[in-house]
Amino acid sequence: MNGACGDNHPRETTIDRPEFINVRIKYLSAIRDKTNRRREEVQFPRGATLADVDSWIRNRHSLSLRDRRIMATLNGKGWMQLPERIETPLVDGDEIALFPILSGG
Repeated sequence: MNGACGDNHPRETTIDRPEFINVRIKYLSAIRDKTNRRREEVQFPRGATLADVDSWIRNRHSLSLRDRRIMATLNGKGWMQLPERIETPLVDGDEIALFPILSGG
């Protein structure tokens, strides 16, 4: 008997390496106004990259991480600062923030 739930059925689990990761996407300022959301929790397949997030955001909100009018960060760092840039692999719990580029004098 499987002691955890009292059933006799074995369970296939991937506790060590789940098939999906959870990523939080935050929309700030005018980006929030465009998406009508403050944040979204999105699941991506393990092995997903920032390029996959870019594709998802383009399909869902017609926005792009590559748009020069948008600043996109991964865990507080601009994706252009990352060694693998848009091909940076994601891990469970990553947070991506999108906000408009600010200018001034």
